[in-house]
Amino acid sequence: MAPRQVFFSVGDDSGDLHAANLMRSMRRIDADLRFIGLGMDRMVEAGFEPIEEQGHGESAMWLHNLLRLGHYRRRLDACARRLDEGDVSLVVPVDFGGLNLCLCREASRRGVPVFYYIPPQVWAHGRYRLEKLRKWTDRCGVIYPFESRLYRDWGVEAEYVGHPLFDEIAQSPPRQDVVAGLRERFGEGLVGIFPGSRRQEVKAHVSVLVEACRRIREGVPDVPFALLGTPQVRSLVQDLLPPDAGVAVLDDVRPVELARASRLCITKSGTVTLEVASQGTPAVIFYRAMAFAAFMGYGLAEVPYMGLVNNLAGRMVCPEKLMIRPNPGWIADQVTRLLCDAGAYAQCKQDIRQVLDGVAAPGASDRAARSALALICR
Repeated sequence: MAPRQVFFSVGDDSGDLHAANLMRSMRRIDADLRFIGLGMDRMVEAGFEPIEEQGHGESAMWLHNLLRLGHYRRRLDACARRLDEGDVSLVVPVDFGGLNLCLCREASRRGVPVFYYIPPQVWAHGRYRLEKLRKWTDRCGVIYPFESRLYRDWGVEAEYVGHPLFDEIAQSPPRQDVVAGLRERFGEGLVGIFPGSRRQEVKAHVSVLVEACRRIREGVPDVPFALLGTPQVRSLVQDLLPPDAGVAVLDDVRPVELARASRLCITKSGTVTLEVASQGTPAVIFYRAMAFAAFMGYGLAEVPYMGLVNNLAGRMVCPEKLMIRPNPGWIADQVTRLLCDAGAYAQCKQDIRQVLDGVAAPGASDRAARSALALICR
């Protein structure tokens, strides 16, 4: 009997990592599974067979992807042709809503069950996509506890499986020698900076961060700053940082290691806010949006917060701000307050612990694997 084939589709580096871990968990349940589809390097290392070559992570920014519709059309056509061969038992899109929602439609038309792992964050924007998920998916594996009720209210079968980030932290915890080295180099008062992983984010954020650091030093002299950029943007960061910025650019350090070594972090919104929170480190969260993007997105947001830790809490735990115009003064004020006000700092740490209690637990990949494979049996 030929092995059952599971068709995966990812579009960025984080999806590649989450899919690779899910594949390993699925194979522990059924060692004969074969994995094919649109994947990347980590998935290939886990035994994945791509149907066509895929480069490094695509952008998740809708405006950027709008300019690449022809590229995505060709990729979707390749997926449809492979599904037409009739030997795929399950389709597992991972994150990356645009292309993957269309893949769900193609699989549904062919009667192939769909398990959408980490579906689009409709609670943040675009609830209209819930109707598409209801029609084109058999089950969604959601990663935040508040998501399952929202999905079910719209008739989408959804199971809360937990966030795979905590699987990855459990498998690869912060290296203690790296954390100790950072503390020895910078001291206990280090402020870690996370400007983003995409070039457009870095270009928008670095100048704001440099000015914020200058202003922070006016209130807290000699505070050390260390910035972590992904390998793809590190050279850009170094080009944008003025020589007298007083901000070290780190290499060979993971976000959880910088967060563990830091007294406080300044971070753009996104999953990195959970990585910082996982280490119990208070953060000031910001994101700079261009006026056009803010105008286009107005009214689409379904939640009042950008930071995931604040969404999980349902209230402001870590200060956050969406900036249309640069506002380094706000960042400086919030950082200075937390560094100088021991009571506010301790309260922030306590609130973070309470938010993550029961959420920051590993096992998401195993739970998602069982939920996905149950669809084949059903």
